[in-house]
Amino acid sequence: MPTQPKRFKMINEALDWAMEAKTTDDLRERVRAISLGNSILMRFLAWGVGYEEGPSNLPEGAPPLKDEGLPEGISDATITSEFRRLLVLLPEGSGKNVKQVRREEIFIEVCQGVHPKEADLIVAAKDKTLLQIYPRLAEVLPDFLTGWKAPEVKKKRVSKKSSTTAET
Repeated sequence: MPTQPKRFKMINEALDWAMEAKTTDDLRERVRAISLGNSILMRFLAWGVGYEEGPSNLPEGAPPLKDEGLPEGISDATITSEFRRLLVLLPEGSGKNVKQVRREEIFIEVCQGVHPKEADLIVAAKDKTLLQIYPRLAEVLPDFLTGWKAPEVKKKRVSKKSSTTAET
């Protein structure tokens, strides 16, 4: 039976709902369901995993933002409503000739206008670290982003020297 999501105002709510899936097949169906209702979602996910070039020429990490203490689901804007402003920040966007200071101002304004959880997603998309927030997306994104492969996770090695010196 196909999964029918409720209408989500914010992308983080939609992704949180998708992550509640118990199986990979259910996760795939949930991602498909939310992407059908929001054409911006797949493009945003493509930025966040490095499949497409997202907002660029911006400093790493989150900009300084004022915490307005907004309750869940309440904000002045959403990623969906501010998406056209984010397009200006693309390498080949209409703002490619905009001065660096103005690019950063636009980015801060967008992040300040959305809910803090969505601002975190915008920063993750810019830094291509969305899989750190939603690691299970790596299981299903190859079905939606043709040719995309999940990055290899390098396992940390434990040095044998450090364990032998601890024993002595």
